[in-house]
Amino acid sequence: MAALGLAALAASTGRTPATDPPAARAGGCNIRVIVAFSPAMARAPDDGFVKDIARAAGVELVFVSTIAPNLHVFTLSAADGASGCHDVVEGLRRDARVRSVDIDTRRQHH
Repeated sequence: MAALGLAALAASTGRTPATDPPAARAGGCNIRVIVAFSPAMARAPDDGFVKDIARAAGVELVFVSTIAPNLHVFTLSAADGASGCHDVVEGLRRDARVRSVDIDTRRQHH
């Protein structure tokens, strides 16, 4: 399935990041992920770059924030989540332009 698009990407341009994730799809995958792009990407990725990666993986990536020069938080959505988000995340990880993808989980002190 082709990606549905990218709402915003502005790692260091001062634009307000998208903070509201897309509505969850029944049977789909809707999670926040932390993405590191390949070392060749020395600057913040532009809209076209992220759209291309999302299209190749069959997902929607919505920029949320940048947490380090090469770590970006996105909301990842895909309609094909019947087997859970694991397969969707693995598909994104297979892209050679992506160094890593981790599910963004809240951590608490015990």
